[in-house]
Amino acid sequence: MHYSTLYETTSNYISLEQKDIDLIKSLFKYESVAKGTSLVETGKPTDKVFFILSGYLRYFKTLDTTEELVIHLYAPNNFATSLNGFFLEQKSEETLQTITDCEILYISKSDLEKLYSTDCKWQTFGRKLMESFLIEKEERIIDQLSLTAQDQYQKLIKNQPEIIQNIPVKYIASFIGIQPESLSRIRKKN
Repeated sequence: MHYSTLYETTSNYISLEQKDIDLIKSLFKYESVAKGTSLVETGKPTDKVFFILSGYLRYFKTLDTTEELVIHLYAPNNFATSLNGFFLEQKSEETLQTITDCEILYISKSDLEKLYSTDCKWQTFGRKLMESFLIEKEERIIDQLSLTAQDQYQKLIKNQPEIIQNIPVKYIASFIGIQPESLSRIRKKN
């Protein structure tokens, strides 16, 4: 039951046979996680990639001023991790934290390597998934450089209304790069 969303998301990248579904089920582990739980912690390495079944996460960096800078907001049906922590086996400089109670599936780095070694289509899956991450990151950088805060908010409403409806204003404001009061003014105009 928990795995059907992961199967569906994976099948957007590669075709799945029953043996693939069985493999996913054997390698991905289910966990129910409470609001406010850090899945990746600053200063610690991570060896897990998470798939969000339900709930919302934020990926943020704590600045020297102790201000938290939201880098990414995650909704259900998305993969999340610290790329540096996971792929380079370095201590993460960011935190991945649940904003709400969440249900997740996760896979360890060693199990991901097992998955990749079973069939070349899993390597294709990994490549296509990474390509989608890179495209998303590039779009985000371009948006931050070229769109006003109001335009970024409008784009979020259009493309990810569930983020607007389920994530506190302070995190959305940080993600856009403005103060919560400024976002409140933008919201009043809409």
